[in-house]
Formats: sequence, structure tokens, C-alpha cells
Amino acid sequence: MSATATASRISPYVQELLDNQYAQENLREGGAKLRAAYERSRKRRVKAARDGKLRRQLGIAATSIGEGAKALASGRRKPPRRHGRRLILLLGFGSLGAGLALAASEDLRSSLFGSSAPSQQAPEGSRG
Repeated sequence: MSATATASRISPYVQELLDNQYAQENLREGGAKLRAAYERSRKRRVKAARDGKLRRQLGIAATSIGEGAKALASGRRKPPRRHGRRLILLLGFGSLGAGLALAASEDLRSSLFGSSAPSQQAPEGSRG
């Protein structure tokens, strides 16, 4: 195969790599984890099958490189962030703060719920 044919075949992937930040991040992370795993294997003379951290690094590297390759081939971009958990957390803290404010302030309770003094009626069974 000639050099021009090879260059024309890979040029869409190179262009996509330059444009796709998601693919770049995944490939960069995969390369970093591969380098870290290689350095760890050189320092320690332990079999890779027994080194849990080395296996985790290799697994993360393989996943990241695979995800980056898929993103390049399909043109997939980084998925948008969802703010659902943040909203639920914010609502939870807001309701907690409102409950604490109601518990601590007699004036606030009386203004929201009316008179807070209990009625002075005797129970029905205790008439004398």
C-alpha cells in the first residue's frame, strides 16, 4: 500500500482526534496508566498476576484506550453532565435548614402556623 493511500485512509481519524476532546482525554488517561503500570512492573519483581494495583492500572488503561478508540471511530463526544444528584442534595439541605430554622425560632413558628400555645381544653374523660 502506498504512503498516500495510507495517509488518506487515516486522515479522518487524525482529524477526529484533533477535534474530539473526549477521545483525547481517554487516550491520554490510558497512556498514563500504561506508563504507571510499566514503571511499577519494572520496580517490583512481583508477578503481575499477584500485584493487584498493577492489574487495576492495566484494566483502567485498557478501558480508557478502548473508550477513546470507540469515540474516534463513532465520533462520540463527552456525555453532558447531569445535575440531578446535585439538585436533590440542594433540596435536601434546603429542607433541613428550613426545619432547623422552624425548630429554633418561636416567632417563625407562630408567624407560619398561627398561635403555638396549646388549647386549654380538658380531655373528655377527665371531667369532674
